[in-house]
Amino acid sequence: GKIIKEGLHTDRANAEKLKDLALYESMTSGAGKYITLKEYVDAMPESQDAIYYITGEKRESVASSPALEYFRSKGYDVLFMTDPIDEWVMQSMFQYMKKSFKNISKGGFEDKEQEEKIKADLAKYPKVVEFLKKELADTVSEVKFSALLTDSPCCLITDGQALAPHMERLFRAMNQNVPVSKRILELNGDHPLIAALEKKLSSGGEDVKLSKYAKMLYDQALLLEGSPIADPAEFARNVVELLSASLEEK
Repeated sequence: GKIIKEGLHTDRANAEKLKDLALYESMTSGAGKYITLKEYVDAMPESQDAIYYITGEKRESVASSPALEYFRSKGYDVLFMTDPIDEWVMQSMFQYMKKSFKNISKGGFEDKEQEEKIKADLAKYPKVVEFLKKELADTVSEVKFSALLTDSPCCLITDGQALAPHMERLFRAMNQNVPVSKRILELNGDHPLIAALEKKLSSGGEDVKLSKYAKMLYDQALLLEGSPIADPAEFARNVVELLSASLEEK
């Protein structure tokens, strides 16, 4: 429980022993089933060199995150850390059984081959990146391509040492003055939506409608990871409007 996890951060003399007692749900463990760090490491494929984890408010939120797609495709399990204390504890949890911990919501997992694909996607869809950077300047710090998304058109990644969104909400609920951090919007260059948006931009599409596309793309990335969106009513109106327009065109 929380007391043992607190010891992982504060009781340095016994931290290694306490790591053997910590329990977590994981992507493959099933809801309500907890595993130890040793069980996780013992089940790792030979090609996996780190302990992957993701933090969030509850299992349902993290389980639907697009950040899991690459790790699922590789057969790598991901620990679900949904206790508020987990984010704090992981600041001092560097290794277990000589395996480093890596937060998948922080990004930065691309190898050299994947980096080449990212460059190719940027060259193929330059207008999409330029457009989204402009339209979402108030909400994202950067827009770039990712080679790790397999199904979703985009996802939001937390930059560097910035607090995770659910931790920001937790601190604000405790009346702490925590500024809202801008996050990185990563795009899936293989998704047909990105290709369609590039085509629309190249042909000089309607600015108002395209602005709504950008906002909806950002909002759906929030929804997929289980985060609240700023204006649900606006999101619903835009969905209805764009659906209606699509049906009328056919």
